[in-house]
Amino acid sequence: LRAELLRFGKVPATLSYEFPRLKDKMFITTSLDGRLRIYSWDMETGGSMHDFDAVYQYRGKSGYVRTWAEHRNGDFGAGVFYHDIFEVDTASGRVYLPVSTFIGSTSLNGQRIAAVKIRGESLIKNVKIFRTFEGPTNSIGFEYDFFSVVDRPERPVKLFEYDRLKKALRFPVVIEDKESPQGRVTDKFITYRFNGTYFVKEK
Repeated sequence: LRAELLRFGKVPATLSYEFPRLKDKMFITTSLDGRLRIYSWDMETGGSMHDFDAVYQYRGKSGYVRTWAEHRNGDFGAGVFYHDIFEVDTASGRVYLPVSTFIGSTSLNGQRIAAVKIRGESLIKNVKIFRTFEGPTNSIGFEYDFFSVVDRPERPVKLFEYDRLKKALRFPVVIEDKESPQGRVTDKFITYRFNGTYFVKEK
């Protein structure tokens, strides 16, 4: 499947095709501007830990459609699936913010944003757009106990929220306690707002 997506994903029409017969088979998420899409799927090789694979598809500056995937070996790890792509315009061009979910076990989950951008004909992954206490970084995320959000109606559960007009990104505060040692999702939020260079945490 990975090889076929990498090959046929270079056909321009596939970047906007909805693939209705794949809706229950894999996750397909596309950026608002239609230039970036990520296909991800459960490889069904694990137990309570799910192993996912993913292929990126994007339109380069020339207009040609390209594909890209991380190199995999026999011990790649669990992987993630992608379910949202936010975007923000910066002085150096548009940056995309793909949102992914990690399933480590029945209860241990995680969500993360790892920024990417399209530069010429290449997909750049190490885009340091978040400013944290440790300094600039290309990603931000957290782990949590799935049972603390199991009653939410949407699937997959979406814990990152983005306001495009305000360029504000928020996600819930997660607290480790005796009942949820892997992290209980609360109704309080942490907000990062784009200041023209970085997403910076609001006080």
